[in-house]
Amino acid sequence: MRAIFVRRAHVWSFGQPVLMLLLTLVVAVFVVAPPAHSPTEGTAAASTVAALAGSVPAQSAGRSLVLPGQGAPGDLAPIAGPGMPAGDARVVRLRVGGRERGYLLLPALGLPPGRLAALVVVLHQDVGSAQAVAEGLGLDSLRREGITLAYPAGVGGSWNAGACCGVAKTDDVDDVGFVDTVLDDVGHHVPIDVHRRAIVGYSGGGMLAYRVLCRAHPGLVAAVEVSGSLEAHCPSTVVLPDLLSIHGAKDGTVGLVKPVHVTHLGMSPRTVTSTLSLMTTQAACGKRTTRDRPGVRYVHWRGCRGGSSIDLQIVADAGHGWESVQGAMRAIPFLESHLLAA
Repeated sequence: MRAIFVRRAHVWSFGQPVLMLLLTLVVAVFVVAPPAHSPTEGTAAASTVAALAGSVPAQSAGRSLVLPGQGAPGDLAPIAGPGMPAGDARVVRLRVGGRERGYLLLPALGLPPGRLAALVVVLHQDVGSAQAVAEGLGLDSLRREGITLAYPAGVGGSWNAGACCGVAKTDDVDDVGFVDTVLDDVGHHVPIDVHRRAIVGYSGGGMLAYRVLCRAHPGLVAAVEVSGSLEAHCPSTVVLPDLLSIHGAKDGTVGLVKPVHVTHLGMSPRTVTSTLSLMTTQAACGKRTTRDRPGVRYVHWRGCRGGSSIDLQIVADAGHGWESVQGAMRAIPFLESHLLAA
């Protein structure tokens, strides 16, 4: 937004202060007004701690979802999730590691009585929020296929993924314990098939997803990591679920073969090739096959410990963002193939 004033060379003496005042007000509005939510760019603001107990329906007014543990200033009402009937969204409050934490729960839609839903836990990017990814990642169509979505909130919008990131790392927050708790807690609020659960992590959430996988949650059957990296120890005994890794060949945050120093993180994330090399080694994966298609390279490792497989999709001309790598288009078929009952 710019204020442009075109005048003749002669300016009345009493008019100049008025123009300066107007210009100051316009600039002030531009600077103070918060940016629009954008999960791709990581600018979505975290929300205030709500005075909620247990599982509470989310209100359908306002623009920012109030989640315990996210800890940003403000006083905005919560909003229902995308495509949801009124009162269907829930903010679930719990305590993990002595901290109040919370997640946004979006139940599966249209399930017949007695049928259990599958579950996907979605981890937002660094400096992100649960509401921003619920609205922006485009995974909501899964709910109409019988899959419940849960969006945990990172402390201060960050996750402790090991070597990264933010206040969660500084305070040594137990985010692995939090994600494991969410995976198990959802079933106390809506009917869930514990044999059909998966996690999705984007950017910093992808870093945390790797840390969760390396500590092995036995109920996971699939995992999707988008623009993330391994930033924690992974044991040589790890048993992984089927894993899909999605990356842009021109990612300026998580480099494909060369590390990139990220100033606001104060570190260089592990490269894609390094992460996948280490994960496939630690999981004792077998033969690797590679095939190129227009715009995408597909790499597949089969025969990993426990019978799982790892797939890597490298999207040409794509960067770090979820939309840039077409995250939803690539993740949804993978999740459907693992979570939908035959």
